[in-house]
Amino acid sequence: MNRQYGIPLDSAAAWKKALGGISHTFGHTWENCYAMHLTTGLATYLYCFESDDVRIVCPIAEREMDGYVDIVKPFGFSGFVGNGDSPELRHSWEEFARQRNYVCGYLGLNPIFDYSCHFKTEDVHRYDTVHILDLNLSIEELWTNMSTNRKRQLRDWDAIAENLEVGTPELRQFFLATYREFFSSKGAEQVYQFSEETLSYLFGLENVFLVGARISGKVEAVSVFAYTADAGDYLFNVSLPGGKDHTAALIWYGVNYLKSRNIPVLNLGGGGGGVGESKRRYGGSELPLQCIKQIYDRQTYRELCSHVQADPENVNGYFPAYRKNG
Repeated sequence: MNRQYGIPLDSAAAWKKALGGISHTFGHTWENCYAMHLTTGLATYLYCFESDDVRIVCPIAEREMDGYVDIVKPFGFSGFVGNGDSPELRHSWEEFARQRNYVCGYLGLNPIFDYSCHFKTEDVHRYDTVHILDLNLSIEELWTNMSTNRKRQLRDWDAIAENLEVGTPELRQFFLATYREFFSSKGAEQVYQFSEETLSYLFGLENVFLVGARISGKVEAVSVFAYTADAGDYLFNVSLPGGKDHTAALIWYGVNYLKSRNIPVLNLGGGGGGVGESKRRYGGSELPLQCIKQIYDRQTYRELCSHVQADPENVNGYFPAYRKNG
């Protein structure tokens, strides 16, 4: 007998219990989803599917427009994860979505704990590549895997480390004062414009840490990492003009810190062009970053697309198409 239900944000203990025994990333946690809710205000819950001893979960956020609701993943690397596989998940999930009268859904697939095989091939879309470091390797092996340029940047590590600091109030203040202008200058998407409440909450969590570079008494760059027992995530980096040169040191510190906590893997994230090439130089493996694009109510989807002259048959670009200009 299958069972599926949603655990809302106001049931933190139940959310955390549902994640028990399931390998997951920071994006799946109640803490991350609550933090993102502080920015978006979207109704958010943890979808749970149970069949015999198998439990599969996924964070969901609901968006309303003109009385209709579609769903997205909260910010972060989340997606469907579980303690096993079930061929019944796909049909059960689509039935669940239709029962809740969703028009469509844009949901992430986790690059580390991949459940893409549970969904129709035509619903799975690749949109980026992420770079993953295996922290089960020794520091010597991780060093060997890095590019010559990265090794050159870090060769005087003992001296470099003297200018780094972790978790100080000044790092939080620097990030909060810098991030909006920094992300805007990089052309970051609107989802990176977090509220101060979101960031302040994140920075107060035990499994989120900030690493910064201070030169001549002045903070020049800060990187933010988060982790669970199963994986670490390189979340954000901000810097002053010229502070970009500190990035390699901040990431290398994060690698060493996460290894000291026995975290098995670090997701450096993705990015095209120079961003992706920069991350490739750390010598990790490359995994596809994929999403699920599904339409549950085709008639309504077509009608909403027609209102903005969007093509309802093209799901390869921005999805849902009727929200592209919103």
